[in-house]
Amino acid sequence: MSILHCDPLENAWLSDCLRSLIIGTALPTFSILLAITNDLLCNFGFPKVLSRTLVAIASPFLNFLHLEDLEEAKTVKPRITSSPWKNHVLLVLPLVESCVHVGGFTYYASIDSHMNGYKEMIVALGWLYAAVKVYWNPRTTPSYLLLMFYIMHLLAGTVELLTDMRQFPGLPLHFFHLLQFSVPLVLAWVIGTYPVKDRLPGPGVATFDDAPSNVASCPEDAATLWQWCTFTFVEPIFALAASHRLNGEDVWALSPFFKHRNLFNKYLQYCERRRSLNYMINSHPSHSLIRFLLASNSLDIIVDISVETYKSIAGYVPVYALQRILVALQDPTPENKLDAHIFGFVTFVAHLTFAQFDLFKGWHTRRCYERIRGQLICLMHFKALKRRDVSGKIKYDQQGEAINADLGKVVNLMQGDAYAVAGRFWQASAIFTAPIKLIVALVFLYRVLGWSSFAGVSVILSAFVINYPLAKYNISVSRSSRKATDRRMDGVSEFFSNIRFLKFYGWENHWASRVRSFRETELKWRVKLNIVDTLISFIWTFIPSATAVASFACYTLIAGQPLTVSKAFTSLALFSQLQEPMTALPDQFFAILTAYVSMQRIEIFLAEDEVDDWASTLKNQAKNAKCDMIGFAKAIFAWGPSSDIRVDEQNFQLGPLDVKFPLGQISLITGATGSGKSALLLALLGELYCVNGDVFLTKADHQVAYCSQNPWLEHATIRDNVIFGSPRGYDEARFSAVIRACALERDLAIFDAGDLTEIGDKGVTLSGGQRARVALARAIYSEANCILLDDPLAAVDMHTAQHLVNACLSGDLVRGRTVILVTHHISLCLPVSAFILEISKGTILRQGSLKDLQASGLLQTVIQTQDDTQEVHEQPVTAPVNVNVDLPVSGASILCGGGRELSDGKLGEAEARAEGRVSLRTYLTYVKAAGWFTWVLTTIFILLIRLISMGNDIFLAKWGEAYELGRPQLHVFAKLYRLNMPLDHLPSPEINPNPWLLIYFGISVAHAFLTMAYLALGYYASLQASRSLFKSLLTRLTRAPSRFFDVTPLGRILNRFTSDINVVDNSLQSSARAALSGWLTFTTSFLFMVWVIPQFAPFALFIAWLYIRLAPLYVRASRDLRRLESVSYSPAFAGFDEVLRGLSHVRAFAMEQRYQDRFYDRVNMFQNFDHVYWLVSGWLRWRYDCLGSVVVYATTLFALWANLSDALAALVIVRAGIFAEASRQLIRVLAQLELDFNSIERVVEYLDVTQEAPPIIDEKRPPAYWPSSDGHLIVEDLVVRYAPDLPAALDHLSFTVKPCEKIGVVGRTGSGKSTLALSLLRIIEPSEGRILLDGIDVTTIGLEDLRTQITIVSQDVSLFSGTIRSNLDPFGEHSDHECWDVLRRCHLTSEQECTRPGHIASLDMPISSTGSLSAGERQLVALARAMLRRTQVIIMDEATSQIDETLDDQIQSTIREELSGSMVITIAHRLKTIIDYDRILVLAPGGKVLEFDSPKILLAKPNGVFREMCKCSADWDVLASTVG
Repeated sequence: MSILHCDPLENAWLSDCLRSLIIGTALPTFSILLAITNDLLCNFGFPKVLSRTLVAIASPFLNFLHLEDLEEAKTVKPRITSSPWKNHVLLVLPLVESCVHVGGFTYYASIDSHMNGYKEMIVALGWLYAAVKVYWNPRTTPSYLLLMFYIMHLLAGTVELLTDMRQFPGLPLHFFHLLQFSVPLVLAWVIGTYPVKDRLPGPGVATFDDAPSNVASCPEDAATLWQWCTFTFVEPIFALAASHRLNGEDVWALSPFFKHRNLFNKYLQYCERRRSLNYMINSHPSHSLIRFLLASNSLDIIVDISVETYKSIAGYVPVYALQRILVALQDPTPENKLDAHIFGFVTFVAHLTFAQFDLFKGWHTRRCYERIRGQLICLMHFKALKRRDVSGKIKYDQQGEAINADLGKVVNLMQGDAYAVAGRFWQASAIFTAPIKLIVALVFLYRVLGWSSFAGVSVILSAFVINYPLAKYNISVSRSSRKATDRRMDGVSEFFSNIRFLKFYGWENHWASRVRSFRETELKWRVKLNIVDTLISFIWTFIPSATAVASFACYTLIAGQPLTVSKAFTSLALFSQLQEPMTALPDQFFAILTAYVSMQRIEIFLAEDEVDDWASTLKNQAKNAKCDMIGFAKAIFAWGPSSDIRVDEQNFQLGPLDVKFPLGQISLITGATGSGKSALLLALLGELYCVNGDVFLTKADHQVAYCSQNPWLEHATIRDNVIFGSPRGYDEARFSAVIRACALERDLAIFDAGDLTEIGDKGVTLSGGQRARVALARAIYSEANCILLDDPLAAVDMHTAQHLVNACLSGDLVRGRTVILVTHHISLCLPVSAFILEISKGTILRQGSLKDLQASGLLQTVIQTQDDTQEVHEQPVTAPVNVNVDLPVSGASILCGGGRELSDGKLGEAEARAEGRVSLRTYLTYVKAAGWFTWVLTTIFILLIRLISMGNDIFLAKWGEAYELGRPQLHVFAKLYRLNMPLDHLPSPEINPNPWLLIYFGISVAHAFLTMAYLALGYYASLQASRSLFKSLLTRLTRAPSRFFDVTPLGRILNRFTSDINVVDNSLQSSARAALSGWLTFTTSFLFMVWVIPQFAPFALFIAWLYIRLAPLYVRASRDLRRLESVSYSPAFAGFDEVLRGLSHVRAFAMEQRYQDRFYDRVNMFQNFDHVYWLVSGWLRWRYDCLGSVVVYATTLFALWANLSDALAALVIVRAGIFAEASRQLIRVLAQLELDFNSIERVVEYLDVTQEAPPIIDEKRPPAYWPSSDGHLIVEDLVVRYAPDLPAALDHLSFTVKPCEKIGVVGRTGSGKSTLALSLLRIIEPSEGRILLDGIDVTTIGLEDLRTQITIVSQDVSLFSGTIRSNLDPFGEHSDHECWDVLRRCHLTSEQECTRPGHIASLDMPISSTGSLSAGERQLVALARAMLRRTQVIIMDEATSQIDETLDDQIQSTIREELSGSMVITIAHRLKTIIDYDRILVLAPGGKVLEFDSPKILLAKPNGVFREMCKCSADWDVLASTVG
């Protein structure tokens, strides 16, 4: 048969000879030759040169992780076995086929048809080798070369059948056709039943028959080839989701190939090899992080680009097929109709291949995204564990961006920038394939429209020119927007980290206003971004239409060619195909630039300073290293980098230090407040910059333990905090001994759950003394040889301090261990110590052993200058107790014996997770926040856009028919129009095409402007919703009671303001619009098809039923998986702020790897749910894509059977494609919408938080002078409970405080001292009784009016990132002179000595919440802040516990002078502090008054409680003489 000649757009069918040789013989033979070559090379080996070349070429195509890289597979690698019958089938059927073709060879040889005989022999040999290959190497996994061989034969049989049908219509199927189909089909099916992998990555891999469980990993590792090609292996989870709500234990664990520990270990190996290579060649590192990300995900990226390249080229097959169908319908002869059927089938097959390749590509791109996201997040966490603590030392570049990141920015890097970078790898192919799509589309356009298509090219080029300045501006705005987001997150994090203090001062609303201002700044940048995005979207939405108008104008006006239906709709399809790459190119370009900015930010963070190698076990993993020396040799330290510090600068400097601490003994470090004692311990731990000299300490193998002056505790149980991941684990005997030694027995007895009691964020549920003792217990419980203790005795009373020295420091638990103790209690600790070091102004003043110092007479000098003798608060008791009770509500609750309602010790409940569908209230909340009117307009715009789009198609069809019939014929569209249309009066386009072009241009312009308005309205609605929901969430949480923050982890709150608000900002509006648009598209397309072809309705309903049948399975499972992911997302980052605050402790205990491993597990958890969700999505998408292919093919068949005109057929086929796409997208976008609304659901959950009393009650506002200097404080019959069912913490308490009176409050643990302070501030509301302040019941006025008139200074100091001035006077209400005055009075600076270390030289001195000020200096700043407020009532709760006695005496003198006109209530554990107060209030356990009178009367009272306290003090004589 000769080749048929057609127009340039038509391909010719191959002749019998060429078809038989190429398709029937050459392709199968090529595949079997590949198999033979592969077998020969594998069995006989490759030449060395070729082997090296092949390895280099193949390396990008290899998987990043192998079995040997998996920890789970190191001990066991189960081998998969297969059924023998499969190999028998693969052996027998090829032999049968070989015999058949040998028979064919014999037949053709007998008739002298040598060409056909040779062909049959070649095919027979191919089948024979396929059988021999299976015989010699029985299969356990699919042979892809054999599968290709079978598919080639199946393709050959298909082409043969279609050709015979075309040439011989009505020819019945015969045996040879069936044989060509059935045998390759059966063989392909059998080979597809083999598992993809022959070895499993571990012992716990699930199979298709297993019920889903988190004890087994995802079944994708055990899937067969056909299960893999259809994602059938995820179906067991649908049955489980249908029976009940999915829980964490119902979802498979993450595959070992996806687990972050395995991925990150491979990265560390890469870095080690890179360091070794750089060391060998003596060069700097040359392999960047981005290179590693590319190399480790090269296979996924190659698959992505390859599939998209295939789709870019083969994607025009349906367009070409549509053109051939329309050409055939112009002359509907039987031959042409058969051609139309064949091209319809080609389109169907093309769509099926797209569906299959999309499934594979989706899995690989998602794997790439998950890996890169996980690698970056884990890398930043890993970096944070090695990074120097930059608190209080944030520096900014010239653009105002922080050079070293604080908590808010680090969280933003993890949750924003890492996702942006990973997203570019997820869509890596778009930037590469968009130009290919453009080129292919333009080539096709040229073949359709000729040179007229170049008019469209000029329009495209002009669009790029116009787009360039917008692109530059977009990048600039993006950078500024990210900075604003960082500042907003910093503000939110700092606000909620200090919310308790802000409530004490009544500042929470002012601080919330500051956070709102940060948010408004961020939204202003978002407005600019939205404007740019809208303009860019308008350009690229209008360009396809403008391209079509320009091309059609040239084609009709200049070239004078008729725009037929086939050319119009083919061109329109090509212009539509052009829209995607034209839109994708700028979008991808901007996204890449945004990702580049994010990558820069990440790399800047990764390049920040790290502690020295010896100071981090992540950098120095030496095993069995012994600590044979502890100390310094000529060492000088500074807070800043050594490159930025000069020895002669006035900045704080520690050293030179030259000291060796005795091993196995206790050494004491003493000195005045701010002298550098805590800094010395941090220097010993490697936390300070070493300018010069050496440090001797070994942290490896957990040889060091550390207890800081401000105890760092985790949100966990007391037992977990004490054990702290010790290699010993929980040793009950040792644990009990440590609890006794640290005087925690009585405290644990109070708690319902004992040592299993959960403590809150920052340990807020414990008092200061309890926190100090728990931290001490952690250090003692460890097996460290060296224990560093930073003044743990300062937070406890003298009796407890004596117990700690006698039972802990001199007991068996410490014997033989090196202890370095910072303390002012020299006399108390002398009997157990062997070495003393006195430090002053950062340098060593005296040092030596006790014997040496005593012999030189210096020991007594040290004792006289530095000793801090404290008094015992209470009468002697058998069990030591801590009188001090700190401020937090729940801490007082615990001390009263009823702090926990639940006996399991849990502080708070697990994060709530909704069930079932998202509630109507959630949807209405968002709609109301965005504005009802905007949604009405959005619906109208979408309807208009859909109508214009359909009108555009109809107009083009009429235009094409007008060429064929001379003028538009309405009878063709009788089903669509019943009235005369304006088009009737248009001239024929052959005579005057201008009106047709103008109308088409008008439709295009209307569509573009409507789209722009639609996008702008969407951005506006999204902005309004974001602003409203953020403001509501912030307001509700600001007014939440303190108890809410005690039981709710900070990370859970921050998650609402990061991931959930980000969803509202970025994706929720687009999801909602996509869902509404998809539903309207689905409905209009369906109605259009049924209207034009009523016969299609039953089939369409059946297809719709299939869609609906699949949807619930997906929706139920995906909804639960997304909610599980949201809930598991919070813990992954909830503890990150804890880790950043406690970095020095984590590194001191050598626990970095423990926290890194814990982070792996948490990231694995949320990514596990995310991974299974995308597997489920792939399952649905493949089925919907296949159904969409069926819809398009069936619509084509119905259109051909209905004998529609080419115009109507074009409209119906185009609408069928739109319907199929809308059907596939609709379920996905509806599910995504529900998943996105899960974020709104989580926000709404916090909108229902219980609220405090109003900040201001207008009708009950106190007068401006309230409380006056002559007002009384009257407490009448006060009863306070922490919960209605708990016992009273204060039981019918009554007393009166006179104006300007100074009251000291003492009492045993649980007596309600701090509860009383909290009651005065209404942190806890009274159950009965009342509190009158200057004649006004404090429960009747607003909280802000009350709290701004009472100042409380607690042991726990809250400072904010900023300057000294912003911390003293955050609202700018006082002058510089007033600020300097209170600093001088608090001895933080002086006229003569304003620049010595530890003193403040400038009000603009930067500090942060955990900055470089010592604990004592922080308390002095807090005291100065309180004095600056000048309120009439001041409560001091252990406000000077961290400063030395000499400075404390000076501060007390200042208080007496400066606050002589104020009412002062002091809770103190130094009796000397309050012995000269006007009266002393002694409380009994249970919150009852034991004694209340002047110190003189109480000391004169025989057997009085206060008298017995003082008599137990070492300073009894001083106290008695002071009272007189």
